[in-house]
Amino acid sequence: MNILRGRQRNTNSAIGLLIVSSALWGSGFVAVKIGLSYINPFLFAFLRMSVAGVIQLIILLFLGGMRVRTLKEKSVWTLGLLNATGFTLQYVGMQFTTAAKTALLIDMNVVFVALLSKRFSNESFGLRKQIGVVLGIAGAIMITTAGDLSTLTRGQLLGDVLVFSAGLVWAGFMVLHKSEQTSHEWNAVELSALVMVATAVLLIPGAVMAGGLNAGPLTATAWLWVAYTALATTVVPYAIWIVALRAVTATIAAVVGMVEIVTTMILSSVLLGETYGTVTLVGAILVLLSLMAVAEI
Repeated sequence: MNILRGRQRNTNSAIGLLIVSSALWGSGFVAVKIGLSYINPFLFAFLRMSVAGVIQLIILLFLGGMRVRTLKEKSVWTLGLLNATGFTLQYVGMQFTTAAKTALLIDMNVVFVALLSKRFSNESFGLRKQIGVVLGIAGAIMITTAGDLSTLTRGQLLGDVLVFSAGLVWAGFMVLHKSEQTSHEWNAVELSALVMVATAVLLIPGAVMAGGLNAGPLTATAWLWVAYTALATTVVPYAIWIVALRAVTATIAAVVGMVEIVTTMILSSVLLGETYGTVTLVGAILVLLSLMAVAEI
């Protein structure tokens, strides 16, 4: 009984950490939307991941160093490729659609994470988890559309398709990340740093083709958004997410990740002037109920 209670406490603590990381990631949607006014999407994505990678490497060296041989791991570069592809699709897509819609379409990956986890990781998918997924998706749709599904067709179709595709890519990223972490028992900081570095390297071709890697002309404001997205919406939440993922399934992590949408809606209202009504508040409640369902509170 004590063992079971201990496991439940670990699970709930992990979910608490996931909520924090998701809130930080949610702020990133708004930060990116604003930052794209100052810097092109390819260079923005590259600089964000490069700065984040350097910070992670410094932390890793401070904690005892990096095993050079781990850079030869195929899984590190596979995760880096998925991450780089996801960021490219998101940044390019956000030029044509809103931060709120981006949050919805990307976080719809919960469905695909659940299916992939069941297929490749044999994760259980009981009734309570199914209800949590349904409530979360319903709440996410209500928050973003205010109950009017036709709003999904009013934006640029290209942007919607690109950010939705980013969500699909990150569904595969989450499941593979969970599998690698479980099977190889990676050090959380090391895995995080290596994936960041691999992502930055694999973003170079796109940045070069889109105008080069010259960041000299960037304004102080542009660098502010690069720094914020690198530290507050990448390094910190990613490290928290890796630690928390040890105690929960990929599906639970994906559902809790919908806190991103709540955060995005609040910040987009304050910083981008978007307004929301009663339906949006009901949607936020549904998202919170979904968290309780998957957390078994």
